[in-house]
Amino acid sequence: MNMLSLAFFLFFPLVMAGYLLFPAKAARLWLLAASWLFALWAGPEGLLSLLCATLITYVGGRILGRCTGWKRRGVLALLLVMLFGALFLFKYLDFACQLLTGLGWAVQPPALLLPAGISFYLFMAAGYLVDVYREKAEPRRNVLDVALFLSFFPQLLSGPIGRAEQVMPQFRTRRRPSWDGLRLGAFRFLWGAFKKLVVADRLGMLVSTVYANPGTFGRLQVIAAACAFSIQIYCDFSAYSDMALGCAQMLGVELMENFKTPYFSRSIAEFWRRWHISLSSWFRDYLYIPLGGSRKGTVRKYLNVLIVFAVSGLWHGAGLTFLIWGLLNGLYQVIGGITIGPRTALRKRVGLSDDHPVTVGIQMLLTFLLSTVAWVFFKADSLGKAAAIFGAMVSGPWLTHPVTAWGLDRPELLVAALAVALLVVVDIRSLQKPVGTALLGWKGPVRWAAVLALLAVVLVFGIYGTGYDAQDFIYFKF
Repeated sequence: MNMLSLAFFLFFPLVMAGYLLFPAKAARLWLLAASWLFALWAGPEGLLSLLCATLITYVGGRILGRCTGWKRRGVLALLLVMLFGALFLFKYLDFACQLLTGLGWAVQPPALLLPAGISFYLFMAAGYLVDVYREKAEPRRNVLDVALFLSFFPQLLSGPIGRAEQVMPQFRTRRRPSWDGLRLGAFRFLWGAFKKLVVADRLGMLVSTVYANPGTFGRLQVIAAACAFSIQIYCDFSAYSDMALGCAQMLGVELMENFKTPYFSRSIAEFWRRWHISLSSWFRDYLYIPLGGSRKGTVRKYLNVLIVFAVSGLWHGAGLTFLIWGLLNGLYQVIGGITIGPRTALRKRVGLSDDHPVTVGIQMLLTFLLSTVAWVFFKADSLGKAAAIFGAMVSGPWLTHPVTAWGLDRPELLVAALAVALLVVVDIRSLQKPVGTALLGWKGPVRWAAVLALLAVVLVFGIYGTGYDAQDFIYFKF
């Protein structure tokens, strides 16, 4: 069930009414049943996998709470093997068999359906178990606490990857949403719909057209398509996060922020502190720091960064293109760390301070361009396709097709340009104050006019009709 489908617009008001009107215990059961229905809607394999993960996490947490010494470490190791073994079975077995076949050992993997959201809730389960092991979280006695934590439907399919200490207590206390919370949540959902339907899906048509046969387009057109994909994937994924956080906020639940205007970052390291924050922080706390972080010398630090980003790449997808995408982002950070001294000296020599507008502008532009290069591997379905895209950027004529051959006609391109301009303006404003909070400060008529105008833009200029798939969020594949 997608958050932009008719089914969801019927589902969510019913869920919200029951959760707010029922007594506390009944409301929690109602929310859990609704979340399981949401998982079942994506396929029975999704619900079955979720139930198994819940059982392993709950029982495992209780056992960890009673064990000590080497037994405790052994239990944690076994639990993590079970969780990540399931992830490997469903997500990476086929990729592993392809690699073995390429090495001359023909292996036919079984046909398995990838359960929706498995990468997200298994990471949440693993984080909870590690926190119990570290005694940062109490093992929950009530299975309902663990079940709701892993199943909560707004974050089930594409995150954010929640932490037990933040999310679990909210279900037990059931803080009812305030009037401002309801309005902020609804507006955030609407803003997410704008980013998805008006920006991401429109730019996706352009990207798909050019990337389908990049060799027939000119250099500028392929470069423009690559930049468009950078914006598309940001709007696509942050749109889901906005809608998830908006729905949760309307239920009185606060989830972790997942994006903080990442394309205004001044380095790739900063970019990853502001992009998919819940995943980046998960890898920091549960992989980078246990590997030694930056405590064991510079060489080890950079090696740890490369390991983390290699794993992050494979988390996003079972393929060499994702692995290279992750390693490239790690390599950017290694090079950035090695060259920080010479770059600082060069800026001083030309008279530019660290916070000079020219310095900031150049750093933001380079960060966007570097991430755009990496996104080519993320988007390409093979290394050969990525090579063809890069080849089309550096060879051949600059332009080969009229604007109308990009997959969007001139009016559609104008709508895309205006929508991106609005997105940039709002993101700039959000650096000072969240856009929803600022909106509440406006006078009533102005506020209502702005909201109704945004709703009209979504309804009129959103991408619908033949060929539109309401479930085609990019991160649903992961």
